[in-house]
Amino acid sequence: MLIGTIGALSLVVAGCSSPKEVTAHCVEDKPTARTTSFDGSEKGQRVVDERYCDDSGRAGGGYHYYYGGTVRNGRVSGGSVTRPSDARIVTERGTVIQRGGAGGRGGSGRGG
Repeated sequence: MLIGTIGALSLVVAGCSSPKEVTAHCVEDKPTARTTSFDGSEKGQRVVDERYCDDSGRAGGGYHYYYGGTVRNGRVSGGSVTRPSDARIVTERGTVIQRGGAGGRGGSGRGG
């Protein structure tokens, strides 16, 4: 009986664990922003100040959020333009734009 209780408790704890956290990087939406330099040193999309992006990920004017990935030399690669539905999404400045987990599609307003 004790083993069954421990097993059930571990499933409950696993189900309540924190969602993964993904960083949202505001990037240019221009084809030239995704090019690779001649020597191959600049790969990925150019990261810009997040004030150009809004909570929906689209601010018009040619900018959007890029989720996850690694920033190197002002460019991000290895992530996705698709917003993950099961993650807590936080901008580089720490603004939460989506809370993760069960039913976690709600975003927050921009902080100041």
